Amino acid sequence: MRGDGIITGRGGQPRLGTVLRQRRESRGMSLRQMARLLHYSPGWISRVENGRAAPTAELARACDELLALDGELTALTRADRGGALELLRPAQLPPPASAFVGREALLHELDELLTDANRTGQALTIALDGPAGVGKSTVALRWAYEIADRFPGGVLFTDLQGNSPAARPLAAADVLEQFLTAFGLAATDIPADEAERAAVFRSVAVRRPILVILDDAAGSPHVEPLLVGARGCVALVTSRRRLTGLAVKAGAHRLSVGPMDQAESADLLSAVAGPERVAAEPTATAALARRCAHLPLALRIAAERLATFPHRSIADAVAELADRRHRLNVLTDIDDPHLAVRAALSSSYRALDVEAARMFRFLGLFPGATISAAAAAALADRPLGHTRRLLEVLVAVHLLEETGPDRYLRHDLLGDYAAERAAEEETAITRQEALRRLIGWHVRTAQDWGPPREPGRAWIDPHEVGIRRAVAACRLATDAGDFEQAARLFRQACAPFEDGR
Repeated sequence: MRGDGIITGRGGQPRLGTVLRQRRESRGMSLRQMARLLHYSPGWISRVENGRAAPTAELARACDELLALDGELTALTRADRGGALELLRPAQLPPPASAFVGREALLHELDELLTDANRTGQALTIALDGPAGVGKSTVALRWAYEIADRFPGGVLFTDLQGNSPAARPLAAADVLEQFLTAFGLAATDIPADEAERAAVFRSVAVRRPILVILDDAAGSPHVEPLLVGARGCVALVTSRRRLTGLAVKAGAHRLSVGPMDQAESADLLSAVAGPERVAAEPTATAALARRCAHLPLALRIAAERLATFPHRSIADAVAELADRRHRLNVLTDIDDPHLAVRAALSSSYRALDVEAARMFRFLGLFPGATISAAAAAALADRPLGHTRRLLEVLVAVHLLEETGPDRYLRHDLLGDYAAERAAEEETAITRQEALRRLIGWHVRTAQDWGPPREPGRAWIDPHEVGIRRAVAACRLATDAGDFEQAARLFRQACAPFEDGR
């Protein structure tokens, strides 16, 4: 208790009363209204809110019910009796990546969001999404280390294992128990109920701003109980899924992490494999970055292979990745086989429902990088509207990228993995029939173009006659059963107009 008679916790800050006043005011209820509904005197509730009187458990329960707080005040009263909430300042960040390059624009955007939140006095929740292997966790940790000293309440980190191939996602109740233990709360003072644990956790944040890094979330419901709304608090969530629910319900700011650009890719290869080797082979370096789809995970694995075998050139590494059937085998860490591009993509694929997984496999039969929704519908033998919904599911988990109206792109490594899945999970007959449907669709589409260079056409491709011949040859190869040749011819047929249709 302070000399002026205000009841405080060990950190010298008013406890339940502060939370009670904030919750009451946020619901637009006056002190007199609350007193009348609870059958307490306004003077007594005022004393509780101002920390001049200790609330009873009965009052806390009554306030919880009136304000629909899911037991927050009851849990806080119990925690205050334990007196251990402010004993420790957690510092849970794991070691950052040894070689961090690029991402300046993204880090600047994160800084801007934090500045705006501090200026307006609001809590900040950020959802950082992106495909497997793109470096979301690396960016999150880099930024967390830069701002960690701004949070007197401490820094919390957990790997939620939302896409772990070896474990189930962590339950929010278990994560809350870990967090409360990190603050020094005794096991006997941690409520059993998830909602009560979340209430105690939020109450900690009211007194001292905290930074929470929630890595690898399975979805919005996975992290909602772990968010805090207290002034000065920041929660940064990473996920392979676009967390639109978190944006709608919690006002989260969504940012997407994409593959590196050419300069960043070269910088990463240089940082790991050595600047002299990269400087000596600039053309091969650019080719290696493209073969790795500019994904940091793939780039790091390729660079570590170069560092391990110093007598191999970067051109050798490019040649090693030339065979698309074995590219994913190469992009596997020698020391840790679980650290692999295939493993990362597999965990995203296994989370799909049956229909979306089937669509993903069928896209692996398409020889190009960009496909239209109509072509995908023909390939998978599904109605166009249903196909659009399946493609949207793949976009939402970053297994596909929308590049325009009804146009979709997947990078080469995703194409390689989709082709693997199609080869292993679809029969040869199914794959042949899908290719026939796709080629037939393109043949019909070519026929609908009208005479070459017809006046008034929306677009005119200078290679149109060649496209027609290639599509026809592709159809003949398919009819003859030479599907490898058909695929090669089809790629040639698509190339001139892939970006124009």
